[in-house]
Amino acid sequence: MFGSKKAVLLLANGSEESEVVNTVNVLRRAGIKVTITSIEANREALKCAHDTVIVPDISINELSTDDTYDAVIVPGGEKGSAAMAKNLAVGNLLQQHYEKGKLVAAICAGPEVFRAHKIGVKIATVTAYPECQNDLKSDYNVVDQPVYHCELKTADRVHHILTSQGPGTSFAFALKIVEILDGASKVKKIREEMLL
Repeated sequence: MFGSKKAVLLLANGSEESEVVNTVNVLRRAGIKVTITSIEANREALKCAHDTVIVPDISINELSTDDTYDAVIVPGGEKGSAAMAKNLAVGNLLQQHYEKGKLVAAICAGPEVFRAHKIGVKIATVTAYPECQNDLKSDYNVVDQPVYHCELKTADRVHHILTSQGPGTSFAFALKIVEILDGASKVKKIREEMLL
């Protein structure tokens, strides 16, 4: 059922559930193995921003530092993003994958997590939930677009940062992740299947 591509989607109490579920749904339909990962030290169910309860697949403590994923995904939700911004394990996971040139993706308030953990600070272009955009301008070039893919080229690799604005852009966000990881033909197939 799943291809060779793997992604981690981080989950916290207060994460925006539509961004979690829509992203996981689209990626799994595309054959990408998504692991929903709690930022807590256990696998207990977490309550999202609008009281939807989601049970993670694993906790962040169960991830091995040797594991490399094709994408690390940060959903929004004000409280969930704030918790991720303070979590050192989240920061280590994002830094590890960003430095390896893997895709790091955040939606809604999620780019605040990138800023807290110094992902692309002072060099990247991002978008975010409109209320977050002004706060991010001191550390990023901010664009008012539904989805934005920033490629930062260095001497030895390309760093990929994908950002998006919020619940209403979550399908476009997820489809862009599929395109980056698996190509436009897979996106076309998913769009047809899901009537997007």
